[in-house]
Amino acid sequence: MKENKIWDLLIDLEKTVDLKFLQNQIQNQIQDIKEEALLVDDQQIATESWVAQSILQVHLQYRQAFDYLIKKEYYKAWCELERIEIEFHNLKRHFDTKSNNYGLYKIEKGLRNLQILYPYKIFLSVEILKKKKKCSVCDKEISIRKPCGHLVGEIYDGEMCHRIVTDAEVLGTALVQDPGNKFSVMFIVDEKTGIQKDHYNYYPLEYLFNIINDPYGNWDLEISERFVKESDFKCGRNDKCECGSGLKFKKCCLKTIGNSYPHYVFLFPKDIIQI
Repeated sequence: MKENKIWDLLIDLEKTVDLKFLQNQIQNQIQDIKEEALLVDDQQIATESWVAQSILQVHLQYRQAFDYLIKKEYYKAWCELERIEIEFHNLKRHFDTKSNNYGLYKIEKGLRNLQILYPYKIFLSVEILKKKKKCSVCDKEISIRKPCGHLVGEIYDGEMCHRIVTDAEVLGTALVQDPGNKFSVMFIVDEKTGIQKDHYNYYPLEYLFNIINDPYGNWDLEISERFVKESDFKCGRNDKCECGSGLKFKKCCLKTIGNSYPHYVFLFPKDIIQI
């Protein structure tokens, strides 16, 4: 059966090292199965093909994000992780991603942990008025009073239905902590050169990627809240602060006593590493 053939193509995704093989050969084989199914109007196989293509896309994006993190290209990796989150959102409507089939459970756990380790806290949110939009399936312009009958998120002829905005107006912007669009990270700009600078501290990610090098490696993360105590420091009030700022302790980290900070515990098969 063609349905079985589709899933057979996905069995060894975690073990396949050759990315070109994933991107070309497997992708093309799934697309061929979908096109054959559409010739006989087999919507079930066409939908299964869409699911398989989405699973393959998640793997490709996760590997790309991992590669960016190894290269310390943190914002690029963040954007790739956001694309994976969107892909998971669409996929969950049609497939149980919580099962450990095809490595999705491992990727979803890694996605969550990596996003937590990022220092991004404030995002730019844009309020947009969508004046006109059309259906991706039938290309018909739609409105509340003139629906086309196709449902957003459902699969038709092997493609997921969505709305294409053809006319929009920006109404305003705001700074938020939990945006719908996580791509809009706030960066500072050098006043003299006008060049954007990445001012964030990525130490937890740097630390982690000095240890791991396998996208599908077995690791996990636990987070707790701890508080800065005076006993955490060995220097006197008038000594130079231990953090290396060059300031006296009383004018530097002494002021942080009582503040809370996240405590990360990395869990590996045989080790527990805390930072």
